Amino acid sequence: MTIQSFEKLYEEYSTKLFRICMVFTKDEMVAAEFVQEIFCSIWERRDTLRITESWEKYFYRSAKNRYLNYSRNLTTQQKHLKEIARALPVGENTTEETIDEIQMAEEIAKLVKEMPEKRREVFQLSRQKGLSTKEIAELMEISEKTVKNHLTKSLSFLRLNLEYSPVLLLFFMRLLEK
Repeated sequence: MTIQSFEKLYEEYSTKLFRICMVFTKDEMVAAEFVQEIFCSIWERRDTLRITESWEKYFYRSAKNRYLNYSRNLTTQQKHLKEIARALPVGENTTEETIDEIQMAEEIAKLVKEMPEKRREVFQLSRQKGLSTKEIAELMEISEKTVKNHLTKSLSFLRLNLEYSPVLLLFFMRLLEK
């Protein structure tokens, strides 16, 4: 592949490839990065690259594979960041933090008792027993959408009624992640 044929390929397909990448990523910066990476890869492999299909198919498959790898890596990074955040000590005064967490747990327990029966049951099954939305729906014989609505309303209720301090907010966020 000559530099002229590569430039022609770029001119003809870069905009189309960008649109394909945007469909996958929904992010202009990431899509532009994918386009650059794909064309760099073509240039680097120009002497050995053999396209047995149309360029459109090649670009679609390349964009899809880049997105799948990107998505997999992003999920892994987020998982590691959460693990690191959980492992790090929140602050220096752990006794005070422990007391704050106990107070927060007591306050949450009190507020949970104030919830309507079904909402309370859904919240407890989700946050305290660790059941999934699907498992709760099957157990309670209600739709998954109803379970999600109960969870949304219960979390909103807690947010509105809890008195926040930085430590209590962190504890509350950890509770919501479960």
